[in-house]
Amino acid sequence: MNTIINGRVTCRIKMVIRFRPFIWWFKQLALVNLLLLLTLAPAKASISPSTTPTTSSALTSSINPYMTSNETLAHWVNSTLTTYYPQQSLNYPNYLAKLYQQIEFKNFWFDSAGQLNTAARLLLSDIKPWLALDAHPKLLPYQQLADLLQQPVNTNLPRHRQATDLLITDLFLSYQNDLLQGYWATFDIDQDHGITNAYERWDNWPDEVVRQRLDEVFPRWLQELNSQQPAIWAVNRIQETQPISRYYLPWRKAFSQLEALADLGDWPKIESYLTEGSRHAEVTRLAVQLLHQGDLHDLNNYLPQGIQQPVFDEQLTLALKSFQQRHQLQVTGETNELTRRWLNMLPEERLRLLAHNIRRLHHLPKQLNSRHIMINMADQRLTFIEDNQLKLDMKIVIGRDGLRTPIMNQWLTSIVLNPLWNVPNSIAKDRIFPRALKNPEYLSSRDYALVDGWHTPSRFVSINQVPIDAFESEKSSYRIVQKTGSYNQLGKAKFRLSNQQAIYLHDTPYRQVFNDQNRDLSAGCVRLEDADQLVLAVLKGDKKWTEERVIETYQQGEERYVKIHPKVAVYLMYWSVWTDNAGRLQWREDIYQKDTLEDNKRLALRPLTIPVTQ
Repeated sequence: MNTIINGRVTCRIKMVIRFRPFIWWFKQLALVNLLLLLTLAPAKASISPSTTPTTSSALTSSINPYMTSNETLAHWVNSTLTTYYPQQSLNYPNYLAKLYQQIEFKNFWFDSAGQLNTAARLLLSDIKPWLALDAHPKLLPYQQLADLLQQPVNTNLPRHRQATDLLITDLFLSYQNDLLQGYWATFDIDQDHGITNAYERWDNWPDEVVRQRLDEVFPRWLQELNSQQPAIWAVNRIQETQPISRYYLPWRKAFSQLEALADLGDWPKIESYLTEGSRHAEVTRLAVQLLHQGDLHDLNNYLPQGIQQPVFDEQLTLALKSFQQRHQLQVTGETNELTRRWLNMLPEERLRLLAHNIRRLHHLPKQLNSRHIMINMADQRLTFIEDNQLKLDMKIVIGRDGLRTPIMNQWLTSIVLNPLWNVPNSIAKDRIFPRALKNPEYLSSRDYALVDGWHTPSRFVSINQVPIDAFESEKSSYRIVQKTGSYNQLGKAKFRLSNQQAIYLHDTPYRQVFNDQNRDLSAGCVRLEDADQLVLAVLKGDKKWTEERVIETYQQGEERYVKIHPKVAVYLMYWSVWTDNAGRLQWREDIYQKDTLEDNKRLALRPLTIPVTQ
């Protein structure tokens, strides 16, 4: 083993007998080596925020001579690690040297008794959902980190504990760098519309989702370590990169409950069609399932009595209906095929699905705007929140396969009352213009009009003035617009968002679609069940736009743009699993196939491997 003395590396001397005149001096050096090994054993910091770091005079006197040399400090880091982890290489030796010099070579993750501290337990809790995801090479260091946080450490070997603490910190920095850069968000990038999931700046409004690299935040982290105990500093770093707490904390609690469920062992399976009045051995299994899922609160009535099987009664029917409601199933109180599929889903699979939704929480900013629209594409619903109060809740229509509504954080830039619909060139080319060529009355009968260019006011033209190949090119100067009226695809209101891909919210004349359970039907925009109410809710408090003026504008039929103040954020999210206000888990079909890390062509198109400069 090498030992550092006064900035130099002095090897242990094994050939003393060849240099008899210097035997006495080598004995003295060996004694110094032994004393250094003893003094290098770090004193552990208390996690109490009221306690300031203490200084070991022996440690200071033996370490200070080489404190100013980062190269020597990095050597100490590597030599300490390789003593107990010889096959392990470090990602951030220079950062580790600075961190451990700052805390006088104490520990971040162990208390004074050599046991894992509060920060270590929080880190293990934080990392577990990632380990429930699909297998992925990027997750291997996370598994190693979790293993280190659970393995016993010999408290009689302080240098072993120091080496373990170093390795945990190094892996922790890599984990933090992934979260800071938004690495896992790249798995949800949609190429359907060429949109990345981030705020797009508009009218000097700030980008609230900030992506950073470790080298950008490390100076601040190091400065904050000056005034914080190591364990408290580590806790603050973990919490800094956690998702917004109002969602993350209840979801993480539900994850722990599912973990406990998975630890129970074999999950009972329902194979039979059961309904109220059924007497069957599987009634007990159904009751056990519903008890563990939280839909049933008492198992006593459903245990076999001798040779007599339990009966499917009214109480069990209500419990099963509760289960079906939480999974957006047809509420029948019967174990039909689709209900059995959800009932028989293993707790481990539920953990995986919930973990993906916890992963997607990282799309949201840490602090939501006080006025915001929250859209959950998987649930196909929209809510409007103002000052933490629910103002509206409605059904929506979202993008269909191939034109999926993307995950985005947006600003509502304006509302357009009585909007004109600029027909996409592909629809004009394939559907509308061919019909107009066959029937000159078709355009006027559907409130369509032909326009040449983007002049103000619009330059309307007749079909006789338009070439037959007018819409063959995407760059054509001709376009078809649909005027305000009962046929207008945008209805009476359009809510413009801060993106350049024409993704927005709008009204629709087709009301019957909201009776369907599956409403992934649009070309990417979000259709609203009650656009009128959303207009009034967003404009409430605007003295210029009272309810009376909005109604009057509708009646006039002219297109009007309305600015939004105060600003409204729009969060287009995708959660197939979440906890409701009662703390119960809600489950939905993964209609966009986002609950996976496999076969991700989008990631291959846009890899995120940003090197970190130390």
